[in-house]
Amino acid sequence: MPDETRRSVLLKLSAGLSVAAANPALATLLPEQGSASASAHDLAGIWHSTYTYPSTSRGQEFTDQHFVVLRHSSGGLTGHSLPTKQGSELELHLSLERAVATGTWTERTAPSGHYKGATYHGTIQLVVDPMGRTMTGKWLGFSKDFKVNSGPWTLSRVEESTSKRTQQRYHLKL
Repeated sequence: MPDETRRSVLLKLSAGLSVAAANPALATLLPEQGSASASAHDLAGIWHSTYTYPSTSRGQEFTDQHFVVLRHSSGGLTGHSLPTKQGSELELHLSLERAVATGTWTERTAPSGHYKGATYHGTIQLVVDPMGRTMTGKWLGFSKDFKVNSGPWTLSRVEESTSKRTQQRYHLKL
């Protein structure tokens, strides 16, 4: 690549990063160093959770989904899935540092499904978008054969309310 083209790309990248850094929406997710709150942005609500995992016994990847109620708790966010048709349950515990959510997940698989109600757990790290509408990242955990697996995980906010009435709309929807 000629030097002139590299310079123009770097200038454009630099300008784009400057504009992004000046965006007031980022101020809610990227507090100044030493701030007591990791995020002033309210991330409570109902989120659609989607992640992909490998199944070595079936030789392919699968995607699982839950609607998760996220609530602020001391030090971060706690999430519990709403009831699904298959009966699997998901729990999340996340801490927030700037625009990054890091924590743990636990899933009790569907009692009548392929994994017969087995419980799996691991770690998760997600980047929160500046508007607080999506979180995208990766999970890490052990398979039933004690192999370390990982895969993509996305949370997309579908509701800001966590009221009982709002939750009822998502019961057994998946």
